[in-house]
Amino acid sequence: MRFFVSANIKENKPLYYTVLFFLLFLLLYWLASWVFFYTKYGFTYSSVFKYFFTDEEFPEAISLSQVSEDLHVSLFLKAFFFLVLFSLFLLSNFSERLKLSLTILSFFFGLLESLSDLFILYLSPIFIYLKLLSFFGFQVFTGIALILTLIFLLSKENERPPGKSQIKLIIFLFSLFLVAFVLTNFLVFFSKMGISLDSIKDYYLGNPETFSKPKTFEGMFKVIYPHLLSMAVFSIVVAHFLFFTPAKGKVFLSASLFILSFLDNILGLLIRFVHPSFALIKLLTFLLLQAILLYVSFLLVFYSRKKGT
Repeated sequence: MRFFVSANIKENKPLYYTVLFFLLFLLLYWLASWVFFYTKYGFTYSSVFKYFFTDEEFPEAISLSQVSEDLHVSLFLKAFFFLVLFSLFLLSNFSERLKLSLTILSFFFGLLESLSDLFILYLSPIFIYLKLLSFFGFQVFTGIALILTLIFLLSKENERPPGKSQIKLIIFLFSLFLVAFVLTNFLVFFSKMGISLDSIKDYYLGNPETFSKPKTFEGMFKVIYPHLLSMAVFSIVVAHFLFFTPAKGKVFLSASLFILSFLDNILGLLIRFVHPSFALIKLLTFLLLQAILLYVSFLLVFYSRKKGT
């Protein structure tokens, strides 16, 4: 983000065309989001109801495990889409009021659309309307920002360096996404594995009494493989912002993000194929990683709202 907002993109031709193609990919992602939402949920109350409750006459709610997994992925994608899009949108010469409005509205509807899954499942199906409204809101406002950014880059207008308050607003809102993301990590972990060492062991080793089968290497590797990259990207972005705060122990915190993320990924394999006792290390590693992520997220929230920093 700081590379974008501190560089004169239009005068740097290689960077200019790189950013332009990057925005085209963002546009493809934005368009694909409509297709993804439609194929998964549909655009009507009844179609979304069927996803969460199977049948309107004999409703049976989907599991918390599935909802938390959806929420986990949704928040991750929205957080990074929001970050990169509005980091570039800040460079445009549109009015500050328009920039501020689109930024806040996009964040609000994006977070609301993700969290609405829990409202639907645990409060009332009426929140399906909220999910549909917030999805359309997020798509419309991010779409406007995306098109305006493309128009600006294709124009001959000069860039307007963003103010410190604008940059801090993006970091602040991104940090709130991080807090929500970390909280969903707890939901994913405990809805799938439970809170005891025995339940963690059963998750990987299986349990005949509950008719659960042991995890296969292939199945586990399919989960580990994408997380190696996604957690690395996540860690470097969070650490990047952390280095611009006056917090102490920044090197330790950033290194911990990478080390604990890696351990959290591979410990399942060690439980399954080496020894069940690694379940204790798995639980402690997960809790420590989430504690550090929450601490760093709140640091970013605090310092992004602090005046004069």
